[in-house]
Amino acid sequence: MGRTVRIWHENLASINVDREPLAALTTEGHIHGCLRLEIAGRLVPCLGYWGPDDVCFDAWVVELFRAAEAMRIPGSRYVFDEGEQGQPAFVFEREGDQAFFTIAASSLSDGVARPDWQRVEFSPDEFVTAYENFRESFFAEVRAGAPAVAEAWLQRFAR
Repeated sequence: MGRTVRIWHENLASINVDREPLAALTTEGHIHGCLRLEIAGRLVPCLGYWGPDDVCFDAWVVELFRAAEAMRIPGSRYVFDEGEQGQPAFVFEREGDQAFFTIAASSLSDGVARPDWQRVEFSPDEFVTAYENFRESFFAEVRAGAPAVAEAWLQRFAR
């Protein structure tokens, strides 16, 4: 199947009231930026509230962890349905040695399904590896960009 999953981040920023450099992060603050999730050669849409550079990493770091954990177990299914700002639900399913990703209608908001993102196949092992690489890179950038609060922030918002 080849490389089917890549996950990376770009342009991380602290969100207090305004978008600020990561150095302005507080233990209560939010980190937003670009989250790139590529499955089967396509970038997953709808990850950010007001565009692709407005992904809330406070939520997605944990959700990607949970999805990666589900991808370790054949027959598992994980759904991230935040229901905020009209976001759709993101469904990760593993069936045997295959996995599938779907953008589904939210059961909590008016987020709609994407017909072109129904049961897109990927390798569950590649997802886990991509998540682990993403996690390592994200944690390193937070530690470098906000050394005074990084450990407390990661303890609070990440696994």
